Amino acid sequence: MLTLDDVLERWIPYRLQAIETLRFAWDWLGESDEPRAVQVLVEGKPVLHCNVAAIANPMLEAGVVHARALLEFLGLAVRSGRLAQVQRRLPGDIAIEHYSTAGQELAMVSPEQVYAAYDGPHEEAESAIVAIFEFANKLTAHITDGTFSGAWT
Repeated sequence: MLTLDDVLERWIPYRLQAIETLRFAWDWLGESDEPRAVQVLVEGKPVLHCNVAAIANPMLEAGVVHARALLEFLGLAVRSGRLAQVQRRLPGDIAIEHYSTAGQELAMVSPEQVYAAYDGPHEEAESAIVAIFEFANKLTAHITDGTFSGAWT
């Protein structure tokens, strides 16, 4: 069973690393329009020959799923294609409101706080976060026809 300390010390850093890996994979894929060969070595011996996408795509998908989990941890959700706040937690959920700092309980992040923290238009911030949720939910977590809310497409 996870404790609050486990989540803070291991789970959150693990998920943040997955997002950093997503950023690496995104940049790596964008370096060239041409397919490029990749060779994976274990102890100096080749164990896999493939192209960049075969390695980068799972990194992208894992990063999106972890980003979605962290956004939900913070209290954010999507309803009807719009950024919203989580309405209720399920039994066993561990979330930001279970933590405190200097005796002050932490609260869920609201969409308004997201907009205030972003220097650009709030529609842009909302679209980016909606895209993470919808990509994770509709293309990564299970197979759908790829129809999205249209807010970010």
